[in-house]
Amino acid sequence: MSFPYKHVLLVGATSGIGKAMADKLVANDIHVTAAGRRKDRLEAFVQEHGASKASYVTVDVEDTANLHSFTES
Repeated sequence: MSFPYKHVLLVGATSGIGKAMADKLVANDIHVTAAGRRKDRLEAFVQEHGASKASYVTVDVEDTANLHSFTES
């Protein structure tokens, strides 16, 4: 079964299972926007894969007061 998307937003893409999934998606020519709170890890993810295959957005999913502004952008 093929994956129909060419761009995904992935929370947790900088470590553990999320990183493994992000790496696999990028390897299959799917652009990954990594979402997380650790800007240094997010920047390292983009540097590892290149800006043409990866991007990031800083967000803390536990900060419910600011989630609305994240989902609106």
